[in-house]
Amino acid sequence: FYRHVNGGWLDTFKMPDDFSSYGSFTVLFERSEARVKEIIENAAASAEASDIEKKIGAFYRTYTDVDAIEAAGLAPLAADFARIDAAATHDDIARLFAAPDFPGQSPFRAYVDVDAKAPDRYVVYVAQSGLGMPNRDYYLEQKFADKQTKYKAFVAQTLTLAGVADAAAKASAIYDLEHRIAEIHWTPAKRRERDLTYNKKSRAELRAFAPEAPWDAMLEASDLSGASSVVLREFDAIQQLAALFRATAVSTWKDYLKFHTVRNRADVLPKAIDDASFAFYGAELRGTPEQKERWKRGVAAVNDALGEAVGRLYVERHFPPESKAQMDELVGNLRKALADRIEKLSWMSAETKARAQEKLAKFTPKIGYPEKWRDYSALEVIDGDAYGNAARAAAFEWAYEVSRLDKPVDRTEWGMTPQTVNAYYSPTRNEIVFPAAILQAPFFDPLADPAVNYGAIGAVIGHEIGHGFDDQGRK
Repeated sequence: FYRHVNGGWLDTFKMPDDFSSYGSFTVLFERSEARVKEIIENAAASAEASDIEKKIGAFYRTYTDVDAIEAAGLAPLAADFARIDAAATHDDIARLFAAPDFPGQSPFRAYVDVDAKAPDRYVVYVAQSGLGMPNRDYYLEQKFADKQTKYKAFVAQTLTLAGVADAAAKASAIYDLEHRIAEIHWTPAKRRERDLTYNKKSRAELRAFAPEAPWDAMLEASDLSGASSVVLREFDAIQQLAALFRATAVSTWKDYLKFHTVRNRADVLPKAIDDASFAFYGAELRGTPEQKERWKRGVAAVNDALGEAVGRLYVERHFPPESKAQMDELVGNLRKALADRIEKLSWMSAETKARAQEKLAKFTPKIGYPEKWRDYSALEVIDGDAYGNAARAAAFEWAYEVSRLDKPVDRTEWGMTPQTVNAYYSPTRNEIVFPAAILQAPFFDPLADPAVNYGAIGAVIGHEIGHGFDDQGRK
């Protein structure tokens, strides 16, 4: 049946060279991408543009000006490299790990999110991190031996292109360090176990649990001094990473930070560095033959930095009110259908049915776009400073995360922009969210027969509702 329906397309469709996979989601992604490009370019060209439109235009114009990026050479790296060179102690390194505007890497990743066991407040989470390849398996499994060899070569190449002396020896030390980090990391399967990844500790308990890491210095550098407690995800891995941090020479961490600084800012550095990054991450790891055109990458960069500002313009132009109304009805009917199915299940106890119905009744659907929009007035965008714009955007996003800590949980907040072709379920908020960009044909068409929409977007709605009852959502 699958071949009957899709065979003609599978046999004749040529996948674009800048994609590693393709399907109906990709069709909508390209349509949304083209629409956002038009919005951004209009914002950049309009003499009557608002302040936020000027900011959008300047960010995009600067990102896509590859000649200016090439002319700047390695100069944008100088300030961050100077910060690394000035680090003399482990505490200095830890402060760089945590600095919001610093593009390096760290074995500890901190973020602010809803407290999974007290979902009326936010909390600081700390998770394992520190690798340049996707996960521990790439370092530890024999089937990835070729990737390991090519990653070592990529590290050396990146350091060389960035003007770092003795690149081969330093690349070898960086790889060995990341290999030790990988040995400590939890497996992807273990990281999915919700009961294992919630380990709340007070600041004093954290210091006693993993004393080798200067937690107070890192929290202060992250503007998290006011956090009274943190939730450790991979708790014993974080404990071991703290020991590894202290046991590893400061000089090795400095080389590690230089490599990851260049790697994480490759798209706003000279073409040779950018091309090397794509050759490994795009071609080697993902199997994508060609780098995306610069305008496409510019659209993605603007979406990352100013996503809701672009989304507001997107909704005004491309999301009719009747789509939102019909989606509300679709979601309501699917919830009724599931409630009916639950009552008729022969294998589920009456007590479990009651709990399942209670949860289903409390689902919050979000359709199209948020009720209130992010304010980007504090984000400074400087024409001609692509590297600095990336740093300021990262710091702005982090400041937004941190600002939520002492406030009630914002139930209106979205985790995706309206122009994102996707959907999600949030277990801590018990909500299903469908951005505007997925609510178009072939997934959803307000003019189509209802059967078409139930078969298409209905499957997506059901999928997201299902996450509320899966191995993580059920917790």
